[in-house]
Amino acid sequence: MHTIEKSQQTNIVLIGMAGAGKSTVGRELAKQSGLPFVDVDTVIEKNQNIPLQTLLNDFGVQGFRNLEEQILLDLDLQNHIIATGGSAIYSQAAMAHLKKSGVLVLLDISLALSQQRVGDFSARGLAKPSNQSFEQLFAERQPLYAKYADVTIDCNDRSVSDICASVKDQIPDSFYHL
Repeated sequence: MHTIEKSQQTNIVLIGMAGAGKSTVGRELAKQSGLPFVDVDTVIEKNQNIPLQTLLNDFGVQGFRNLEEQILLDLDLQNHIIATGGSAIYSQAAMAHLKKSGVLVLLDISLALSQQRVGDFSARGLAKPSNQSFEQLFAERQPLYAKYADVTIDCNDRSVSDICASVKDQIPDSFYHL
């Protein structure tokens, strides 16, 4: 793989907690911009030919995170909308790789909204230790999302089209042609 210079940042990379709307917003941004959309969770499932929850059950949390990191490091995309899995932020190497080719946009939602949208997370493919509560996971991830985000969009009580408009407003025209 080649190194992409900052001037070649052409991807919009969506990060955030489960239920933040990364896939939904990503698909809509792709539709509005005409750029291809990549959902990393789907890439992982297709790569392994197994649903995320089964991968988590079979590989364990750390094994899954290692697989996710490798898939992210293997991405060599330009001019794409990318929705990462919620646990992507555990890999410093993957985040650095994604930042080389794009701007990382945090779709920020409250704990209550994330819980509401995720519902029963036991079948969601949520990479967390079995003894960790959803609240603890949320609290653990929030500082990591903030650390890596280039742009943060408050997505509480907002429509997908409104969130997409905010994303486009926050990304400098010098990076993207949406």
